[in-house]
Amino acid sequence: MELAVRSGPDRFVPPGAYRALEAGLRARAPRLGEIPAVVLSAFDRNTRLLPFIFYDSRMFPSGASMITGALHQAGFSRTRGVFQLWNPRFRASRAKIDGRPLQMLLVSAMQIHSRPAYEAIREAWSMGEERPLIIAGGPKAIYEPYHFWSIPHEGKPVAPDVVVTGEAYVLLDLLNLLAAHLGRGETMRGAFERARQEGALESIPGLVYLAPGATLHEPVVVDTGLQRLVQHFEEMPHVATGLSLMEPPHSGSALSARPIPDSQVRRHAMIVSLLVTQGCKFNCSYCPIPAANQKSWRFRSPESLVEEIRSVHERFGVKHYFGADDNFFNRRETAEEILTAMARGQARGRPFGRRIRFATEATQFDTYKNRDLLPLAREGGLNALWFGIEDLTATLINKGQKPTVTVDLFRLMQEIKISPMAMIMFHTGQPYYTPGSLYGLFNQVEFLRKAGAVSLQVTAHTPALGTREYEKTYATGRVLERIGRYKISDWMIDGNHASVVGDEALWKRQLKLLGGYAAFYNPWNLLRALRHDRSRLRRWRIGYQAFGMIATMWTAVKVAPYVARLMVGRLVYHAGPPRLSSVPVRSPAAAFPRLPTGNPQVGSVSTGEPEGRAVAV
Repeated sequence: MELAVRSGPDRFVPPGAYRALEAGLRARAPRLGEIPAVVLSAFDRNTRLLPFIFYDSRMFPSGASMITGALHQAGFSRTRGVFQLWNPRFRASRAKIDGRPLQMLLVSAMQIHSRPAYEAIREAWSMGEERPLIIAGGPKAIYEPYHFWSIPHEGKPVAPDVVVTGEAYVLLDLLNLLAAHLGRGETMRGAFERARQEGALESIPGLVYLAPGATLHEPVVVDTGLQRLVQHFEEMPHVATGLSLMEPPHSGSALSARPIPDSQVRRHAMIVSLLVTQGCKFNCSYCPIPAANQKSWRFRSPESLVEEIRSVHERFGVKHYFGADDNFFNRRETAEEILTAMARGQARGRPFGRRIRFATEATQFDTYKNRDLLPLAREGGLNALWFGIEDLTATLINKGQKPTVTVDLFRLMQEIKISPMAMIMFHTGQPYYTPGSLYGLFNQVEFLRKAGAVSLQVTAHTPALGTREYEKTYATGRVLERIGRYKISDWMIDGNHASVVGDEALWKRQLKLLGGYAAFYNPWNLLRALRHDRSRLRRWRIGYQAFGMIATMWTAVKVAPYVARLMVGRLVYHAGPPRLSSVPVRSPAAAFPRLPTGNPQVGSVSTGEPEGRAVAV
């Protein structure tokens, strides 16, 4: 399931290509501006568990925000971003912008949010011939695009018109082609249908759609192959554009007359996610990131980042920023240039260090190696680092993490007031407690607390989409498929539900997973945090302990029915990896394969299409 990788320069679109696409569409702005569009970020409320229970409602999802901004900057001025957590009753059939019904519905979803994404597509189909052009995207679309052709609806199949399996560039490439096909008085869906039937979409890498001549009752889909990436992030839409187009939180099914006003943005989007760097030198078997980034290292210019933070802070008053980085200190030169620019940055006449709070992710190994940059980082506003430590004993994975390094690094961070945030995995075979050893989950939690970790994330080691271990783990027959008649749904593949059986009962593993959180967030540790120990992070520890205890109790209550089912139900396991698709898939001859050649889930079938390569997955 790990994606294939293009080689060398073929990984990227030419420099300036994104801006050129944007400019070409904007030249048609008088016409495109008449097309109402909604970008819906699907959200399943069942996933409101640790570690994101309080963060999730304070951040507008970065992917949906970027797509919303991309559309608006490309000339689709009647665009609105809708976050389903804020607007749970939103219905495309009821949505109007400036009194006009939608012509485009773009649904973005992670795998764990696939159910509400399918429901949104079904609801849009209820509009009949008046429905909008439906475009699906997000991580679910990248790794499992063919699943969108298995959505039942009142006895008949429904599906999106097209699945975008890449980033914003792929979407703009598609819309640029549709704009060229758009006839006078024609809708975007009409233009899409004509382009699809003519075979015009085959030249755009990163799309999946119904093949010409096929039907939803007898579907064959076309996969145009792996996308190419935009190398320089400063070409991408400004984050402020997406923030200015957010639908206000409400319980109605229609859209408000206006998006959230600038003065109210920080009340709802307290934390803004920024695309700073992407890529990681490590190639962990449980991580999809390296392949998704085509084994490349991408980043934005320091000047553009500083300008983006300054403008967002001055326009909306937002103080908290999270860098959507895979490993911020992956490349020292990039990190040093960015941190130097941030240390010199100012907003409203004051340095970033006094105006903003910036947090991001990095590996412990690379941060320690570049620890001399931490004072500079603090000067630029860095106040927290999330570390994917996973396992202090390096039994699960060795990324250079060591207990002695953890103590030294966390002590240094506390001295300069940067919060260490620890993330670990509870993996199969790992005990809860080991006397005289760091291997046990409890032992590692307690070690990290004593070392100075301000917060903790504990997840069950689960085979994730897009990783090398995905198929191998399912092939062992140890991954839970259902409990009696109760099927393990997509929203439960979240790291909060133990689903891979080992030497002990799954219900015990689930309770031990919760015990990891309880060992860190509890009244006794709150009392410890309340002590006047001269720690510069005392206030943050108190806050995280207080909210962490509430979140732990909430999570325990929400997971209790699952524990009960595990205790009394009949457990049925997958015999092998889930099928990628139940429909035939055809690829144009020039398409770069999405999956590596020889993937065991891919086999040839006849689709009645003489040209190109026909495969079933």
